[in-house]
Parts: sequence; structure tokens; C-alpha cells
Amino acid sequence: MAVIGARPARGIGVFGRRPHLRPRSRPRPPSRTSGVSRRAAASSLSSILIAIAAAVGLALFYLSQSTHVAAIGYQIDGLESRVAKLMAEQQQLILQIGQSHSPASIQQRAADDLHLVPILDSAIRFAPTSTDPTP
Repeated sequence: MAVIGARPARGIGVFGRRPHLRPRSRPRPPSRTSGVSRRAAASSLSSILIAIAAAVGLALFYLSQSTHVAAIGYQIDGLESRVAKLMAEQQQLILQIGQSHSPASIQQRAADDLHLVPILDSAIRFAPTSTDPTP
């Protein structure tokens, strides 16, 4: 026999109680706060993009500066090697000047190139001094 208004039994839970049934979830209608959260998300996204752009700019600036420093370093190395070569050439020229001013090399050059001969000691006469009484 059926009782009017009675519900069918769903089973008896622990300790003789009925289990709690969950209500069905319904989709919530969009609230006014969802527009604010979208604006906040767009704002945070734009701030992240600005931070990334700033980081990229700093990285490019660092790379350009380090490349410039490396190029200047190479120029300095080239100039230092040129200075070393010029100093070596200067030392060679100083050595050649010293050799050409030596009496032995002057005598050799006079004999070989200019065909000069030394003067005999007997051919040299000195003029008397004016303070000497012998005329």
C-alpha cells in the first residue's frame, strides 16, 4: 500500500542515517566582477609583456656594449703589435747608425767605395805657432 507523499527509500547510510545528497550544480550567470578580473588579467599580461620587452632591450644593450668592448680590445692589440714592430725597427736603425759611425766602418767604406787611401805620416806638416820664436 502506498502512502500519499511518501518518498522511496534510498538506502540507509552509516549509523542509520540517510546519506546527504548533493544538489546539482548550475552554471553561474556572468557577474559584474568578471569584467574587472578580465581587465586585471589584461593588465597583468601587458605588464609581463613590458617586462619581457625591457629585458630584451637590456640584453641587446649588453650585447652591443660587450661587442664594442671586444672590438676596441682587438684594435688595442693591433696597435700594440704595431708599436712593438716599430720599436724593433727603431732598434735596428739605431744599431745601423752606430755601426756606420764606427771608425772601422768609415775607413772600410772610404777605401772600398770612394777609393781613398790613408795619408802617410811624413806628408803631414804642422804650421808653426805664432808664439814660437823660431821662424
